[in-house]
Amino acid sequence: MIKKIPFLILLLIFIPQLGNSQEFKIPFGTIVDSIPVSDTLEDDFAIYLPRNFDEKKEWPVIFVFDPQGRGRATAQFFRTIAEKQSYIIAASNINLKQDSLKNNITKIAPLINRVDGMFAIDREQVFLAGLAEGGQLASALPFIYNNIAGVLAVENSWLNTDYLNTGKEFFFSAVACDDKYTKNVLTEIKDILDKENFPTEINFYSCNGKTEWPNMDVIENAVAGFTLQAIKNGQRPADLDLITALYNTEVEYAQVLRRTRNYYQSFEKLKQIEDKYDGFGLEVDLGDQIRDIRRNKAFKQQRRDYRNAINTENEKQEEYIYYLDADVVISNFENIGWWVAQVEELKQQSEKLTGPKQKMASRLLGFLDNYSETYYNAYINSQAKAKSKIFVSVLRTIFAKDDPTAYLTIIKIAGHDGDHETALLYLEDLLKTGYKDMDALYDIEGILDLKLSKAYNDKIREYLGKAKYYKAGS
Repeated sequence: MIKKIPFLILLLIFIPQLGNSQEFKIPFGTIVDSIPVSDTLEDDFAIYLPRNFDEKKEWPVIFVFDPQGRGRATAQFFRTIAEKQSYIIAASNINLKQDSLKNNITKIAPLINRVDGMFAIDREQVFLAGLAEGGQLASALPFIYNNIAGVLAVENSWLNTDYLNTGKEFFFSAVACDDKYTKNVLTEIKDILDKENFPTEINFYSCNGKTEWPNMDVIENAVAGFTLQAIKNGQRPADLDLITALYNTEVEYAQVLRRTRNYYQSFEKLKQIEDKYDGFGLEVDLGDQIRDIRRNKAFKQQRRDYRNAINTENEKQEEYIYYLDADVVISNFENIGWWVAQVEELKQQSEKLTGPKQKMASRLLGFLDNYSETYYNAYINSQAKAKSKIFVSVLRTIFAKDDPTAYLTIIKIAGHDGDHETALLYLEDLLKTGYKDMDALYDIEGILDLKLSKAYNDKIREYLGKAKYYKAGS
């Protein structure tokens, strides 16, 4: 039999064990924030120990990654879960938006080492949870560390099938916002892991385009999957009272969905609960509730609307991929107007429609944003011709109107090539979005003659009230 490697071994190959010269006394039932990960690094985190914490026992832990690094607030959010399901919560204060996934992974290593050194951690029950960029980070880490038991990815995730090790299965729990394109990303990743016999679960919620943690009930139900899996694996005692409490919480959530006339979502949740709690010694009988919903005319209409929206979305997505790929290859500026019309139509649908069609339109807008960004990053950092770089930049201004990056790229390339008309046009479009960083407009490299021109400075003064060169009226 091959001996299991400790889950920190890959980390310790590259990073020396951190000392604990500064000891912390962590009170139970209280969030302690700003705990440094080491004596030499500025990064810190928040910790929460449940009130029944026993220092003599090994404890399950959930490392939580918020995209904005709101450790205290995130630990507070997971506090109820820690108490009900007995977890240590370690919430990072690292702002993940400020760096790449690759660099963020290296920043997390000292945090994991620090918590592992502070407490008796049950290394068979190490879980990771994250929102958006945090979800990507959490889902990437099992491919680096051994013995990660589960990942909770909210709104986004990451997977490279080349690194998938079917001998290191972990529980993958996805929580998807149903009006963001990442819903499809999470669903696809779940399906891939399903085929490889990873235990998986997916839950849905509405976020109205905002990037925030969902309702506590959604997260609590998702973490219940970790707890039940640990019981199934013999890593936790089969506490029937706890299992019953988790079951009742999920059933109540399904009933709330039904009372708020979300019949299709309630139906899907009840079917999930039947499978999830089978074999734990409970008398799971949700047949009457499921049958009652099936007979409801509103349920049947919601199910039709949902399925029709999914079919339409798949067709539109394939259409967009085909035309976008073709347009990028030949830098088809003549088709720019068509893309503008597509975005305007989707925006109108997302604002005026309701239900599955409205959510479909929002997801398609997100898909176009993400797909065009992939092209933009690939071309701008390549040896492609200036025409191609300007084309993918123009597309980005259509799909991500408020992102200044592509506008600045167009100004730089067009200005460098002497096309001042195009540069000034996109300068004004950028300023119309409310952009106010005047220093950045004068820091663009390679366009000195444009930056010194009267037209450039007049346009900046028109929107920002001042300019670096040429006095008003000169």
